[in-house]
Amino acid sequence: MGKYITIGAIIGWVTGFTIVTGLVIGAIVGGISYTMNSRRNIDKPTKKTNEIKEKTLQLREEQLEIKKKRVQTGEVKVHKEVVEEQKTFTVPIKREVLVIEAGNEEELRIPLKEEEIEINKHPVQVNKVLVTKRQIEEIKQIKEKLKKETAQVYVTGDDADVIKKPLL
Repeated sequence: MGKYITIGAIIGWVTGFTIVTGLVIGAIVGGISYTMNSRRNIDKPTKKTNEIKEKTLQLREEQLEIKKKRVQTGEVKVHKEVVEEQKTFTVPIKREVLVIEAGNEEELRIPLKEEEIEINKHPVQVNKVLVTKRQIEEIKQIKEKLKKETAQVYVTGDDADVIKKPLL
């Protein structure tokens, strides 16, 4: 556009107007010429635009690939342990005692007996411990930043006409 304004200013000055008036008239003529020329290029493709080959820019983005693997997180050991504790039991026992009352003087022999405590130990089942493994499913959310490429268009120059179409 700048070259049209400059050419218009020179034409305005050459035609005999003052420099300032020539510049203003030339700028107006140059602006109109630029607009007309630009519209003509949009409506009718030129030989120059037909020669440009199409180029593609591949855009990529990261995607997550989620895998699971089983790892040992611990170990449980179950065993029996013998614990001793002192207990006291009350057991009634009987014994015989000899009661002598006045009587004849003959010799009497009477055996005396008593109960003795005899202790025998033997195991008795008092409880069962059941050990099993269960699988529990829980849902975890994973947050991860993913990168994505986008197309950026920068236009330089006044004569560059760019028609932007939406990207897929």
